[in-house]
Amino acid sequence: MATQGLFTDIYQKFTGWFTEVQVDQKESRIHVPEKTLRCVWNDQLFRAENLKTTDNQELEIVFPGHWNFGPGPDFKNAAVKVSGKLLEGDIALHVYASDWTAQDQSGNPDYTNVILHVFMWENPHGQPSGKRPGNRVHELELKRFLTRGILELNHEVDFDHYPLLHQPDYGLCHQPLARLSKEKLTHLLNAAGDARIFTKMNRFHDRVIINGYEQTFYEGVAEALGYPNNKEAFQILSGTLPLYLIQNLVPPGIGEAEKALHIQAMMFGAAGLIEFKGLDTKALHPEDRSYFGTLQSLWDTYRSQVPPSRLIASSWKFGGIRPANFPYRRIAGLAHLLVRHEANGLFADYMTAFKNVIAQAAQKGDAAKIPGPMYDFFCVETDDYWAHHYSPAGKTLSSAQQLIGPARSKEITINMVIPIGLIYARASKSTALEAGLNALFQSGRKPGDNRLLRFMKHYIFGNKPEMLKALASEKQMQGLMQVYQDFCTQNKNNCLHCQFPGIVKKNFT
Repeated sequence: MATQGLFTDIYQKFTGWFTEVQVDQKESRIHVPEKTLRCVWNDQLFRAENLKTTDNQELEIVFPGHWNFGPGPDFKNAAVKVSGKLLEGDIALHVYASDWTAQDQSGNPDYTNVILHVFMWENPHGQPSGKRPGNRVHELELKRFLTRGILELNHEVDFDHYPLLHQPDYGLCHQPLARLSKEKLTHLLNAAGDARIFTKMNRFHDRVIINGYEQTFYEGVAEALGYPNNKEAFQILSGTLPLYLIQNLVPPGIGEAEKALHIQAMMFGAAGLIEFKGLDTKALHPEDRSYFGTLQSLWDTYRSQVPPSRLIASSWKFGGIRPANFPYRRIAGLAHLLVRHEANGLFADYMTAFKNVIAQAAQKGDAAKIPGPMYDFFCVETDDYWAHHYSPAGKTLSSAQQLIGPARSKEITINMVIPIGLIYARASKSTALEAGLNALFQSGRKPGDNRLLRFMKHYIFGNKPEMLKALASEKQMQGLMQVYQDFCTQNKNNCLHCQFPGIVKKNFT
């Protein structure tokens, strides 16, 4: 196991694809995927108040438009107000203003209904702006209004949950993929799965150097608990309440249940949820009144010691979420995880347990198999208040429910343990640990499924049973998602311009 089963970068070499933002020193030009700009516009990740066009007119975004999956402008049927005048039409997005001409859109009839041209920068350093849209098309240089830097946004944008292609037929890559043997198709998907882990590694690498493994891992677990609706809110919460502060504030010598209660009070307070939607504690059942009263009292003692947070109650999303996944229960579960691993740290405890599993498997001569329970490491079963309730003072559940269940624990394992663990394995030059993480990635546990994967199974596999057999583990599933992000979402989602079919024919047949 010491030299076999390591992660490979063969997918990147074949595709030549880089998903992260790159800076070309020779040209002094920042390369940002246009998909990033689309996502920023789709989610309006900028200061929408006091917007100004390039000619200094007041701009209001009434409706950003619908994501366009075909040729033409990026968003259709938008509505904006310029100096109070309502305009309805399409939105065209570019990284640089001069890309309008470079992409030959000035005379394209598909762009005749464009009312607003949005770009990140006026022009590349030292280059002329070039021909611009006609006078009737207003322009917005977005860099002045971003809430965070574009490099940071590019790393934070959750590409997995952006609109899917609305095409009923198979993609052009279906035929070349269908011709591959199961072994070659599996090889391709495994390589793409490795690439997905490398992308996540790049996201965490600098954070590990700056904040250390434990804080980075804590932030990652918190983010995973909020995924996808409350991901950003959990990111802010774990940054506002770093591990060292929690450890310093919680009094020593108290029991685990009481420690969890103290941490919950801090977290609910910093999250802006401590009021629990104006809950009247006096009208509650005595047991409920005691719990919420204690939380309020504890928060009053910690309030002045916790940094100000920009989170408020409305920062948290409850709509479209199963009650079992409400933020209250996730916050409570995170508090219990921190208490459970207080002595050594959450990441350290996982790595210790994982190394023991690797050693035991090697002794049994089955080093490539990782026991399923390693996926359940983050499950939380407790007699906590939230194990018996979905909402504040809500109906008492007939039986206790896990605060963090197997599905979420597996998500944490795939999206946090493996990439951060791989950073650790390579930093410590442990090929045995890297091979173990790779084996964990390919474990026999039934791989997950979601809307995007179901789409891809149809779009490029045609739901053919013989092709679907290649999706036997999380590694292959993650590889399929990486293919989607690297190719299906590029080139304005135009399958006709996709390089992937050619790459399959050249490198995998």
